Amino acid sequence: MQVKTGPFLRDNVTIKRVMIDVLIALIPTMIAGVLLYGRHALVVLFLSTLSAVLTEAILTRAPFTIKGIFGDGSAAVTGALLGLILPHTTPFWVPIFGAFFAIALVKLAFGGLGYNIFNPALAARALLLLAYTSVMIYRTDAVTGATPLWSSNTVSWPLILGNVDGVIGETSVVAILLGAAYLFYKGHINWRIPVSCLGSAFVLAMIWGLDPWHTIAAGGLMFAAFFMATDMVTSPVTPVGELIFGAGCGLLTFMIRQYTPFPEGVTFAVLIMNALTPAIDSLTIPAVFGVGASYKTRVQGFVVTTVAVLAVFGVLVAIEYQEPEVQPVITHRHYLPIHDLLGDPDFDIVDVGETRYYVVRDEENNPLQAALIAERNGFNGPVYFLVILEPDHTIRSVQVLEHRESPGFGELITRASFLEQFVGLDKDSPFTVGSDVQTVSGATISSTAVITGVARALDDFDAAFFKVDELVQYTDGTYVGQTNSFGGPMEVEVVVAGGKITSVEVVKHSDTPGFSDGAITGVPDRIVAANSPKVDAVSGATLSSEAIMRAVENALESASSGSNDEVFEGVTAPARSSWKITVGDGTYQGQARGFGGDLILDVTVSGGKITDIVVVKDSETPFIAGAAFKELLPALIEAQGPVDAVSGATVTSGAIHDAVRDALDIKEGQ
Repeated sequence: MQVKTGPFLRDNVTIKRVMIDVLIALIPTMIAGVLLYGRHALVVLFLSTLSAVLTEAILTRAPFTIKGIFGDGSAAVTGALLGLILPHTTPFWVPIFGAFFAIALVKLAFGGLGYNIFNPALAARALLLLAYTSVMIYRTDAVTGATPLWSSNTVSWPLILGNVDGVIGETSVVAILLGAAYLFYKGHINWRIPVSCLGSAFVLAMIWGLDPWHTIAAGGLMFAAFFMATDMVTSPVTPVGELIFGAGCGLLTFMIRQYTPFPEGVTFAVLIMNALTPAIDSLTIPAVFGVGASYKTRVQGFVVTTVAVLAVFGVLVAIEYQEPEVQPVITHRHYLPIHDLLGDPDFDIVDVGETRYYVVRDEENNPLQAALIAERNGFNGPVYFLVILEPDHTIRSVQVLEHRESPGFGELITRASFLEQFVGLDKDSPFTVGSDVQTVSGATISSTAVITGVARALDDFDAAFFKVDELVQYTDGTYVGQTNSFGGPMEVEVVVAGGKITSVEVVKHSDTPGFSDGAITGVPDRIVAANSPKVDAVSGATLSSEAIMRAVENALESASSGSNDEVFEGVTAPARSSWKITVGDGTYQGQARGFGGDLILDVTVSGGKITDIVVVKDSETPFIAGAAFKELLPALIEAQGPVDAVSGATVTSGAIHDAVRDALDIKEGQ
């Protein structure tokens, strides 16, 4: 037998093995994204990955087997990466179309794996940004980068852990680093590109006087540095070239963030450096003595290529910075065509306090149509919304721009069916929560924040642009005001001295301890400092905050009239009274939306009273909702009406109340 030898390089590492390792490295970011954004994010990731795999299998005529469809795994990696860099609110057709583009036009059209010039996932994202800007920017939480770049100025633990809103795979630094550590361990990537990429951005941020840690931790730069820029096909192969490539990615990302209207530029930064990769390799690859072009020729080629790319980039920047006929408004992650919304490009921008108004004036300089952006504290943080006013200052539309409410529940405030309730209302319209404007079942706190926020925004607009009467001089004395809060009646005592509010004390309430504490201690001090019951609510205790303000307003009605009678306002949360049962004896079934899905109860009525409540179906988390079922059901039977929510199971408690009302045909507020 003849044995032949040669300069063959043998290695057990295959393309398929590398791709499987990359998929394993992406698992932490996938888990973090699904935990943060819920089922919708999981569906986006599944559709993106499946579409990429099927597209490659069909176009390459792969065998119709699991092994044949999966192939070398590179399509699955492309699909997973694309899903992770999409907004979690994206429609389901977006990952399908994006995956097809990435595989068919960016990868296979160039000859397949190893021949593509650009990173397929990033090229697909760039196309989606350019072709479907409204989907990638207009939608709540859907932006060209992760939310922290719009709303934060410093790095915080929520930013590091990923407990913030943004793109599916770009928000958890811990998850990204876990995946990167695995790739380092397997030897699939080295330190040069990630370190030079993050390092250049870090240094530039320091030079510009920005927070360098925030610069590298927020947005998609961290994710791109480890998973996109290190793509073996589209990045340089030489050590020096890798350093140049990474530094260029960090530099361009920083410059795009600083000098364009958009906060995130890593997508285009990496794609530009992908285009420069052949030139970088040509410049930095060691020359074999007597073989190939001279060093001078290679340097000239690199310079010419770089100048050409930068010239094209400069032209694009020049076009971008041409003064438009109407200056666009970009705020809270949205491009707002104010001139279209107001129907007139000639509008004034007026800042009053912390609110910005866009106002079209009449010949006498009085405001006609107007748009304003306001905020109100919701359950998890501020809710920002846009209000458009008609010439008679009634509401034309309300749109939620930004929020941090829970996916599937608090985010229901963005639905048209809820926001359409505000159309036609004005500052003199009643905004009683649950009566004049209905809250969203399962999102009471979030929807209450929007309702009270819109009402406050109209009052502020009136105060900003129209002459108001002088402040009422309150009669000195001690006054009592009452209202209904989330847990039941709330009573406050207000002391007036010298015509001003000098003390506010909550003397009675039944709101949940731990949640309402911030409002109970903080809101009274804010009212005294402002000498007004209209102050900002405490984040996480919106309902309690609003109740304190209403109770103080009721007390001040007495103070302004010189009376010391107790005042009680109509309910804005379930009242502490028995339900009026109008159905006959029998068992009735009711349904409501709980934390995990539909909740169905059988409610038995005998002798005009509730005698039994049985859970027929629920999808709640057992160790959280169990206490609600155990404590709340007997309490409802005993009280024959609303009772306190169980601490830690507020959503389930609300769903139980709603399901009983649904079964017995009891309207909200009764």
